[in-house]
Amino acid sequence: MEDQKPTPFADLLSGCLWLALAISIVIGSWTMDRLEHLKVSTYTAPGVVPGLLGIAIAIMGILLIVRSLRAGALAQMQIPALNPLEHWRLLTALALCLAFSLGLLGSGLPFWLAAAIFIAVFVFIFQFEDRKRAGTILRGAAVAIVFALICGGTIHYIFQELFLVRLP
Repeated sequence: MEDQKPTPFADLLSGCLWLALAISIVIGSWTMDRLEHLKVSTYTAPGVVPGLLGIAIAIMGILLIVRSLRAGALAQMQIPALNPLEHWRLLTALALCLAFSLGLLGSGLPFWLAAAIFIAVFVFIFQFEDRKRAGTILRGAAVAIVFALICGGTIHYIFQELFLVRLP
């Protein structure tokens, strides 16, 4: 992979995407359950940390937009050619995340199992080439499943029991 600096227009697009993501995070954190029925303090409510992270991401997105505009992003408006084969990892990760959020969550599976399935498939796919080259595909599948079950259980325990966040 070449070590190229992104164009100002690419920075402008990235800044707009980060800003949109940040706004959705802030809105999501604002609408989270504040656990008032448990008499939880405002500062320990589940949406505080995501909200602060969303604000930080929004500030970084705005800084990226401003920097790109100062570098002449609007004068260089040109959508770059995108070869999907060069970005298969990004597109695969995006497809897996969408499958997890739109397909697995809310499907009736317990959260820990849905997360474990997502993590196992993710790890297996992204290690497949290396495992195939080394001749350890079955071992890679076993490692992915064990790793996913540990992660799924840990994520479930941390959010459900420690942070008191109700998971779908």
